[in-house]
Amino acid sequence: MNVHLNIFLSPCRLLALVAACVAGGSTTYSQEAAGAVNPHVVLVNSFDGWGTSLCWWAHVVGGYSNREEFAQLAFVKLGLNIVRYNIGGGENPALPDSMQPRARVPGFESSPGVWDWSTDANQRWMLRRAVDLGANRVEAFANSPPWWMTASGSVTGSTNGTTDNLLPRFEDAFASYLVNTVSNLTVLDRVTFDYLTPVNEPTSGWWKYGGHQEGCHIGPAQQARLVRLIHQHLVAAGMTNGIIASEDNSELETYNSLHAYRSADLNLVSLFATHTYTVNAPEELRRFAQIRYKPLWVSEYGDADASGLTMARRIQSDLTVMRARAWVYWQVVDGTGGWTMIKNRENGDARHEPSEKFYVLWQFSHFIRPGCQLIGVNEAHSLAAYDPAGQKLTVVAVNDGTNALKVVYHLAAFAQTGTAVSVTRTSKTEPGVSLADIALEGKGFTASLPAGSVTTFVIPNTSVAAAGQD
Repeated sequence: MNVHLNIFLSPCRLLALVAACVAGGSTTYSQEAAGAVNPHVVLVNSFDGWGTSLCWWAHVVGGYSNREEFAQLAFVKLGLNIVRYNIGGGENPALPDSMQPRARVPGFESSPGVWDWSTDANQRWMLRRAVDLGANRVEAFANSPPWWMTASGSVTGSTNGTTDNLLPRFEDAFASYLVNTVSNLTVLDRVTFDYLTPVNEPTSGWWKYGGHQEGCHIGPAQQARLVRLIHQHLVAAGMTNGIIASEDNSELETYNSLHAYRSADLNLVSLFATHTYTVNAPEELRRFAQIRYKPLWVSEYGDADASGLTMARRIQSDLTVMRARAWVYWQVVDGTGGWTMIKNRENGDARHEPSEKFYVLWQFSHFIRPGCQLIGVNEAHSLAAYDPAGQKLTVVAVNDGTNALKVVYHLAAFAQTGTAVSVTRTSKTEPGVSLADIALEGKGFTASLPAGSVTTFVIPNTSVAAAGQD
């Protein structure tokens, strides 16, 4: 996790300006575009879904008397079906705790062989509730090993941030710690963990002693050894959980880490995952995953843009360029600026308020559901998804520019379509507002995208023509 660090502000990828002045007070479009939606170009055959990390917000609001309200917003209204549970390391009690209070996630093994399975009650409550409300993908991850396994004696990082803080002699103990935690919580909390990852953002250089959160630099060689050890412990315990790697802060860091693994180690990894705080190698990482036949997730992203438009662009790019099978935001509850979906001060004040960014994510997560196909659309502002079971086409269009945009969508590749397009929009003045339907004209429709908006178009009763029969 990388809160308030390395913020990626995506540029507005504007089309070439087309001078178009409409008289009589009508909307003036300085941009026009057209795109064909093609269900025969399948980017992702079955989308896994949308998610959030539970740290640190669940560690806080999981203890509120109105915690159910937060759970309903995240896992019912937003429909998030992926959760990342943070296995805490637990700070050295002999050190002053420099971490911010919400980041002090307790560990389960405070010293060698001393376990406490009653700890971390708040985050565990939210995890159980998420699963009860429909979350069907659960990942466990660590930000740091327990303090007594580290070189610095602290879960905040090494002294310089660039050397491995996990002592080599404790690599097997750390792998055992992770597997034992997942095994016991599976029994105690009745939660099935689908995946386990060794450590979050392992090659980042900012996990330094005395920092404000848990973090641990672990280079590719040590990562690969941990993958082998975790696999051995899973097999010994009769567990079938998959292993995720490498969950680095940027695509290039993830690519470099995975590229350094031996083929035998990569074979032990079930799923490749990256964070996209910095976008620098989407196609390289996509191709690397493809040749290894591994699914690829974006398992963390966050930014400080309260409008949600930077995030919307990131989603559109991550799913169309990198072709990620899942997209996970850092944390849906926060009290800091534009980072949050659900505003909460996290200081004991249990009040909350969905932000504009909440509704921007909802424009995607409510309408593009797990199991959908992500399909081709040759228009730079758009993301298209097709639900084969429900025969429903969804297009989400992001206009993060300062001018209104008109887009003509062509649907000739579909055998048939419904007769009307439902329209839902989020902008500064429209939080997930349903608008008047648009009539289809032949196999296509024209959409108006106001400046600074995210609009979702849904066309029911849509079937796909056989390839070559358009």
